[in-house]
Amino acid sequence: MASWVLSIAKEYVHHWEIAKKQALWDMTTSRPIHEGDVVYFWAAKTGFVGRAEVATDARPLDSTDGLPWTDAGVRSYVQRFEFARTDELVGKSPSWSEVKSQTGFTQSPSWAPHSKDGAVERALRQWFTDTAVDEVAAAFATGTEAARQLSDLGEDRRERTLAEIAIRRGQGKFRDSLLAAYDRRCAVTGCTTVAVLEAAHISPYRGAHTNAVANGLLLRADIHTLFDLNLLTVVQTQGAYVVRVEPSVADDAYQAIEGAALALPGARAAHPDAAILDARNRALPWLTDQGPGADIDLQRRPQAKAADTRDRERLF
Repeated sequence: MASWVLSIAKEYVHHWEIAKKQALWDMTTSRPIHEGDVVYFWAAKTGFVGRAEVATDARPLDSTDGLPWTDAGVRSYVQRFEFARTDELVGKSPSWSEVKSQTGFTQSPSWAPHSKDGAVERALRQWFTDTAVDEVAAAFATGTEAARQLSDLGEDRRERTLAEIAIRRGQGKFRDSLLAAYDRRCAVTGCTTVAVLEAAHISPYRGAHTNAVANGLLLRADIHTLFDLNLLTVVQTQGAYVVRVEPSVADDAYQAIEGAALALPGARAAHPDAAILDARNRALPWLTDQGPGADIDLQRRPQAKAADTRDRERLF
């Protein structure tokens, strides 16, 4: 794994916000950036603005790749890599002199300094690690690790609780990828309290190959429970993703999101897979006219409500 510093011109510092929503970065110069590397973004006159864990090797751009940037025609982009997750700067950015003294870098940010030295990564990461770190994530790197340790925790109820939370919400890269894709917001309610956001599989977990972003939704804990109990789902029709709630769920707050539009990731590749959703939904008798296998009833409520996520969140 290599740690990189890439520079952003001062007039394009807003490109970091675009990058987070798109979960990707395009470069004007080819760099040997690989999956698993970490990239720190440095804006001239500003300092560090963000950190990203790389999900794909940098690849050449072609004519079919859309460019989300605001400098079209001004600069030519040649390479792209995608993110697994992003982190924000904590506090004030250090000066480049401070960065050099702690990392040993001799070049300026415009030369894309990089290193495979773990000490350099620790030095860079310190500016992106909140002292109020997520205790669950600190205790268990993955839900699988939490499950492995659960039987060894004895009567330590506090540690057992942390492990159970880690298993429930899905620690690790899958959850991190969904947090990045959905901009750290519940896809149904718009909730931004990261501690209660969970990684939900559309098709049940059957190994690492099912941990694809397109096979997941980022959901608040209670919405995830309804989803797993088949009392709430998402239907894709005519390019739109719509929330459906089982009629027996009597709580007005949940019925209020029946027919609401799902908040989708900015990157189309991260949208829920329509075929996986369809396979799931055809097994839900309450969503069909005549039981599993029948045509899905999309008309129980006449029109999908494109409610603003802030309005939806007020209902809970």
